[in-house]
Amino acid sequence: MQDTRAVLDTLVQSSAVDLFHSFGIAVAPVALARQRAETDKLSQFVGHELLGSIAFVGKGFTGSLLLSVPDDVFQLLKQNPERPYTGRDWIREATNQMLGRIKNRLTQFQISIQSGLPSTPGRDALERLRARSATFLVYGFRTLRGGACVALGGDIEPSLFVYSGAPLGAQSEGDIILF
Repeated sequence: MQDTRAVLDTLVQSSAVDLFHSFGIAVAPVALARQRAETDKLSQFVGHELLGSIAFVGKGFTGSLLLSVPDDVFQLLKQNPERPYTGRDWIREATNQMLGRIKNRLTQFQISIQSGLPSTPGRDALERLRARSATFLVYGFRTLRGGACVALGGDIEPSLFVYSGAPLGAQSEGDIILF
């Protein structure tokens, strides 16, 4: 029997590592906060200058994902000097890509979700998410210039994870799925 909590942790952490790697930023996961009290220990990773949020809906997997990144980490990005983008634009895109990677990995467990539009909420968004969520998980990551954070909250039932053995979606970022 598989540990469904560990499956969710691995899924989120591998998605974040993959996301940052695609931007040319090395990250390493740090302590996982499972309990509401433990999330206070990860305050060093939360409330950065750049905060993105995106809602998702699916059977047994409904809630919001927050991505918090310090401005120093944003400065590590390689940009086209002729077309630089702002931190707010980047964090919305990174948040959208983070949920896309999770969504892709969830298809292997027969879980389908739909996502909303990414936004840049205020700093109190994490506290609101924590207060209204039955499940609240914070994943911290270290970079060369500080910590980043992914928070996942809502009505998430990891016991629904049933490994199907065959991927149903794209194999990697950028793959095309023909219908």
